[in-house]
Amino acid sequence: MPYVNIFERQPIRMSDEWADFADLDDDDLPSFAVADENDPQEFKAEVGEMYAPPEVFSDVAPIFLPQGSVLELTEENVEGVLAACREEIGTLFGYSAENRGVGITGGVDFLYLDGPMVVLRLKGRFWHLRPTVLERVGAYIMGRIPEVIGKFENHEAQFQYLIINTI
Repeated sequence: MPYVNIFERQPIRMSDEWADFADLDDDDLPSFAVADENDPQEFKAEVGEMYAPPEVFSDVAPIFLPQGSVLELTEENVEGVLAACREEIGTLFGYSAENRGVGITGGVDFLYLDGPMVVLRLKGRFWHLRPTVLERVGAYIMGRIPEVIGKFENHEAQFQYLIINTI
């Protein structure tokens, strides 16, 4: 094998010739058709029906309470308040066909309650930035479960956690 000095500078050939530039057509990206935000609701819903809604892993009934209400910090209460959150601020998530029609496919899941911490997961695509979605969901939960006093974001591959610190 010939000796190659990797520290020796080699000239880089650059060209401004684009005649042979072509689309390789090798991306395995799925086509994702969406409606425009100005389209009628019926059309958005029709497009949105092509996509599955985010899966909800809990069958706990929503607990609808006004902000400032007092609930004890339990897994069932967190899941119930989160279920109500999915409906009340539903424009953030892809649970309705109209939202999926404009490309919003995101959802939020309760993962676990670890002592004084509530851990949630965001999945899918959102119209707003993920920190904004996390902030709104956190504020919704904190407004109904007063033991919750703060939050912390932890970014992972494929999903994000919102860890809500509690008393």
